[in-house]
Amino acid sequence: MQSDAAVVLDHGTDVFIWLGADLSAQEGKSAAALAACRTLAEEITEQRFPAPRILSFKEGSSQARYILSRLIPAHKDPPYEQEARFPQLRTLTPEQRTKLKSSFLHLDDLSFCEWMRSMKLVPPEPS
Repeated sequence: MQSDAAVVLDHGTDVFIWLGADLSAQEGKSAAALAACRTLAEEITEQRFPAPRILSFKEGSSQARYILSRLIPAHKDPPYEQEARFPQLRTLTPEQRTKLKSSFLHLDDLSFCEWMRSMKLVPPEPS
């Protein structure tokens, strides 16, 4: 997740709204982005039972650690696998990519690909 973006992540039992630090510093854009994300989150969950929680986080806040701990740490995978699954990473400059990678928390959890390999399985090809 990049600092200049707002993201809605559907995690099944929860829907996370992430506001990057650069975006949340711009008060007008931040409020508009949060409202748009909340509307989207409500639209994609309105027919679900039980209704998932909709939780909002700002990058760098103490609550942001919660969302980061719930995500699969794909940043631990090799760059060629990251780019295959997340093609938008190819658009980042080396400096932007380094900054993004340094924003992740160190976790002992395996990424999905690491877990698959530990089970002696081949990770699925990106779609």
